[in-house]
Amino acid sequence: MRHGRPEIDLESMKKNRVTAMQSGAIIDQYELSDLATDQSPPVDALDIARQCKIVFNSDLPRSISSVRLLGVSTDAITNAQFRESALPWLSWSWPKLGLFTWCILFRIAWLFGFSKNGEDIGNAKTRALACAGILQKQANSGQPVLLLGHGIMNRLIAKQLKKSGWKQIETNGERYWSFTIFER
Repeated sequence: MRHGRPEIDLESMKKNRVTAMQSGAIIDQYELSDLATDQSPPVDALDIARQCKIVFNSDLPRSISSVRLLGVSTDAITNAQFRESALPWLSWSWPKLGLFTWCILFRIAWLFGFSKNGEDIGNAKTRALACAGILQKQANSGQPVLLLGHGIMNRLIAKQLKKSGWKQIETNGERYWSFTIFER
């Protein structure tokens, strides 16, 4: 499951033109942001969370607060391995582009190995493999497992689960509070 909506309103920043360096500061601020206080998890997310006996989350504030809002924080195991893969960025003071344009450019560059100020894609894939192993080991106990994580890392972990023979049986998108269910 992806975390809830963060307190940083990225939607309102869509039209802002910023330098690559300014986008890096916003990216860093986003990584440490907590959840917006004016939200509740959707009913389907609450239902899924309540069914899971084992809960993992990353050590980032928006993940920790999301398990709290789902009512499963007392059972949650916080693990930095499940952190989002940090988006790289450059220290350029020119040109000014839209924040999302920079984010898309940096993520595409990341796919080709660019990692300045962020995490290397190879390291992220290695972490995703380890995370998938953690989840599989717990799921092999026969108990439903929930990971409350982040967009890119969740996708990388899902790819590893599929490679290991897990089948995606349900998904409801990639927005905040979205989830994907796997079975073996």
